[in-house]
Amino acid sequence: MTVFPRLLYLSGTQDFPAPSAFERHLRDLLAQGLPWFQLREKALDDRALFDLAEKIRAWTRDAGALFTVNDRPDIAILTDADGVHLGQTDLSALEPEFARPRQDFHLGISTHNRAEVMRALAVRPDYLGVGPIFETRTKETGVPPRGPGALPDTRTLSSLPLVAIGGITPEKAMEILSAGADVLAISGILVRSEDPGAILRTFLDLLSRPPASP
Repeated sequence: MTVFPRLLYLSGTQDFPAPSAFERHLRDLLAQGLPWFQLREKALDDRALFDLAEKIRAWTRDAGALFTVNDRPDIAILTDADGVHLGQTDLSALEPEFARPRQDFHLGISTHNRAEVMRALAVRPDYLGVGPIFETRTKETGVPPRGPGALPDTRTLSSLPLVAIGGITPEKAMEILSAGADVLAISGILVRSEDPGAILRTFLDLLSRPPASP
């Protein structure tokens, strides 16, 4: 089983006033130790998306960080990303099994309920996204917040790493980890912060601490 970093950041150019602002933001976070970045891009055409993903692949490789592309297996493969993350509507093209370009290319699937977990497991992912845990403004899923209880509920169905997403803050991090999350996925808290580096360092510090004794 792949061992993933415990923190994942998702964003794209649509979250910033200009692509250059996004690029500066991401490169600064990578320099400060961001371990895993997922490009969730909604604004660029295919050519521009490919060009951006190529840049990010170079930056993440230099920083020793993982790089995942959201929704686009083709872009992920062409830019030699570490993996792709798909939503439920993207699964039909992968069934019954995703043809990976290389052995260490990882596949993540978003899930919002038990039925979606079972559907995701059919394509043999490397991890499951679980959410939304708390209310979030970053992505409209049409699914009400599920709370930390979604994590042990998902754990009854799979031993795969669980990536918790949705409204995660440093104050809520330990609760989510205690509920069974292996990875914290964050987005809006870094996008909207005046000092995203400080927020990142807070998360990294929390995740470096040994688990509390029962």
